[in-house]
Amino acid sequence: MTNVTFLPWVDPEQNQPVASSVTAGEATANSHDIPEGVSRLSTVLFTDAEEIEEVSAAGLDLDALEQSLLRKLNSQDLSVFEVQQWLASKDAPEADAAELVAKCERLNYLNDERLAYELVSRLSERKGKSKSVIIRELRQRGISTALISAAVESINDDDELHKATELAVQRVRQFSRLDDVTAERRLVGFLSRRGYSGDIVRAACKEALSSRS
Repeated sequence: MTNVTFLPWVDPEQNQPVASSVTAGEATANSHDIPEGVSRLSTVLFTDAEEIEEVSAAGLDLDALEQSLLRKLNSQDLSVFEVQQWLASKDAPEADAAELVAKCERLNYLNDERLAYELVSRLSERKGKSKSVIIRELRQRGISTALISAAVESINDDDELHKATELAVQRVRQFSRLDDVTAERRLVGFLSRRGYSGDIVRAACKEALSSRS
């Protein structure tokens, strides 16, 4: 069996409900295979990949679909909207899809608020993207406007100017062979592609170019 652990934010002692995909008989028969301290729901994460992808000859295997979804959530962060789209692509009946989404939310496998804050931190601090670009990317992932607004609230103009200037100073070091006009043009394009406003781009470029002397 493939040994897959819990999602990092889930406390196994807080989530003890029995997975809908495991019947009472199966739970009894397989109890000796389940590591001590692991909830019954997590046993779906100990299933071989071939079993997870299996679809019954009679049609869609909802138990296998549920297991596949849990493995998918274990490997990557998804929004509720993205999970709904994925289930639709698998031709899951609407009622069953809604039930699976609700279960994942209840067990904290799906949490759009947490995802929104994590994305803002990652895109702003690590990738240097502007507030406007971050908002657009979160919208594309189907996160609600209210959650997006709350998550980006901490980003202000001073933060954006600081980050844009930091990026520009780092970038201008690569332009040592270029004259100021060419270097400035490239810096403007570099920062604009990250969604920074014109005022911030101009201020950041000025600071970066002054650092060359």
